[in-house]
Amino acid sequence: MPQKRLRRRRRRSPRRRRGEEGASLSAPLVESDSSSSTTFCTRAPEPLDEQPDARPAREYESRYHEILTSRLAELQLPACPALDDGDSPDLPSDEIVEALTRTSFYDDELRAAMVEYQIQKFLVEPHGPDVQAVDGDSGEDSGVGITDEQFVKYSEELKARSSAEIDADTRLNQEQFNRLHVKLIRYRIKACLLLKRKHIDELDDTSLERKYPIELALGDKDLSPYLEDGAFGWYFDSDLCLLASLSDYQRLVLPNCTWSEYESLSQYIAFYNTPEVDRDYVLYWENMVKEIKWLENHILKEDTPEWDQICHKGLYQAIRIAAELPNINFGLAYHGFMEYIWRTRFYVVFVKGLDRAYFEIWKRVTGQQMCFRDALQEVCNDNLVPSRQHTLKAELQRPGGFLQVERQVRRCTEGISKEIPDWIAQERVSQEVRFKRALPKTYAQYARKKLKVAEAIGLIPKVRA
Repeated sequence: MPQKRLRRRRRRSPRRRRGEEGASLSAPLVESDSSSSTTFCTRAPEPLDEQPDARPAREYESRYHEILTSRLAELQLPACPALDDGDSPDLPSDEIVEALTRTSFYDDELRAAMVEYQIQKFLVEPHGPDVQAVDGDSGEDSGVGITDEQFVKYSEELKARSSAEIDADTRLNQEQFNRLHVKLIRYRIKACLLLKRKHIDELDDTSLERKYPIELALGDKDLSPYLEDGAFGWYFDSDLCLLASLSDYQRLVLPNCTWSEYESLSQYIAFYNTPEVDRDYVLYWENMVKEIKWLENHILKEDTPEWDQICHKGLYQAIRIAAELPNINFGLAYHGFMEYIWRTRFYVVFVKGLDRAYFEIWKRVTGQQMCFRDALQEVCNDNLVPSRQHTLKAELQRPGGFLQVERQVRRCTEGISKEIPDWIAQERVSQEVRFKRALPKTYAQYARKKLKVAEAIGLIPKVRA
């Protein structure tokens, strides 16, 4: 038997600084919910690389790719001479880099270079009309309600889908543990080679077994699958690897790369969800936040007499949505709804409208050559962003200048040139606000990232839309 005790992972403090969220390399990949972004244009920009197989060679003259190359070199991936041919001219795909690396891989410098590169691509192939920005939505309640009887029916249906019991007593024996150890190390080797520009189809188990024998895998401490090192944004949890009843996907864990990046990480790990459940949950979350976006306009009424009725209506809609997905049970559906309530309240209080405010300030500073204070004063005087009017007024009254808000505006607009159309600039600012003023992540974001990692390394089959 492996000489290791099963222990519970201690949850980190739920308090979180508003830090940076997981990186995305193109606008459609930005993990955003309808509850957490201000709409600037009626049409979302198209992906930068619509058809990866027909993608032209990367533009290595771009600052983004130069920095990306440098960052990948700094990861100190283990040398793989047997598979390194050294003549591949391309970088790994954006999707591979995003899935496998840690959140901290993307700092301000790399993000600014990425935005600059995206803008260059948009200027070559512009998409979408130039439209007027709007702050928020119409505020109309477009949700489809259900009756009390329907709610009871759907609830009973969801409760009947009890989650599978996890056997926490049966452990792997030493031989089973050794085989698992080797297999997980090979997933790690695959990840290293993917970041070294290899394709997953080239990394079949037969080739890896021939070029990386079991003796090497067991003896190479540098390739331990349990280390939370600086290269990857995922690992196989050593405690979960002792449980015989879990699949490799269930042993896969995402770390808190920043200060409490995930709001309830220990709870997410304890769900022990399968890929099928996680895929359905991502769909549930996406459908839920679209249908009950109306709740955002009432989220600050928590202490009023009408709040219970508002909350019940939202829950009824969420339960109806969950009932349409076969792998969601009542507990998971309720958890998702409560996370939506918490996240939306946080968003409305701290984030809503910042993208529009930052864009309006930036436009005056870059286009009209106004000083920062005058630009901030004009945006405030014109009341262009009602949801952030109190924030702008507070900054104007702050003694000692505007270092805090000015630094935030510069961070979220770096890499955006004044020559581009307003609608592109607006979308880029919105993307950067969502990244740099990120909310603590939800289970939907955890599951989405975990699925991307598992698909990238070949742990589970990739699902095509």
